[in-house]
Amino acid sequence: MYHDNPTTNSKLIGLSPQTLYRGLYVRVSRKLGVDPSYVSRVARGERQSPEVETALAQEIEHITRKLGSVQPTPRPTGLQKENRGKRLRFFVSKQRNSLGHEWLQYTQDDPSIRRIKLSAKRRLSPVMPIVDEALSSMKFSLKEIASRPMKAASRHGKERREQGYSPTTLLEEYNLIRRCIYNVAEQNLKHLDGEHLIRDLGQLGEVLDFQTQSAIRAFLGQA
Repeated sequence: MYHDNPTTNSKLIGLSPQTLYRGLYVRVSRKLGVDPSYVSRVARGERQSPEVETALAQEIEHITRKLGSVQPTPRPTGLQKENRGKRLRFFVSKQRNSLGHEWLQYTQDDPSIRRIKLSAKRRLSPVMPIVDEALSSMKFSLKEIASRPMKAASRHGKERREQGYSPTTLLEEYNLIRRCIYNVAEQNLKHLDGEHLIRDLGQLGEVLDFQTQSAIRAFLGQA
């Protein structure tokens, strides 16, 4: 799975978008001397810190420029902020079908997934409900997400067990979902709401983590 990358700003060139964004909290926490979990809570809106918000805005502006966006990400200026674009979930929903096709393409490049012989329809059918479930869960707080039943993810885990997947192969499918969604973010950077992008990416990551846990429990017969 993707992990926070401790890479410094001077070494960002050449890294994938998902790696750059997943490393945000670590880079900001090191810069300010605070815990990454605190940065994460500020990004999700659970805590307020002008210093952390400014550092996050600077970091995402830097990433946006590295990825080739012609317009920098607007910095937050307090509680009353201007909405400059659409939220991430809008673009993921809009590009749902193409995201599914891209995910299928990635699975064909993965030997461990490819060796399990399934039609494209059967391979994809339990995955798109996971994406829909993730998008619908993003509107809730972290505490609410943790208590929500991830039904689509549980069904996915049970189905993959019956189809002969291994736990690591099941996990890789969530990695590929994450990669496809980050690709959507990269493709639409100029049109995304920069004010909320960090929060959306963080929230989405939290949801996918809970879904992965639900899928694994169901795969192991614990749910």
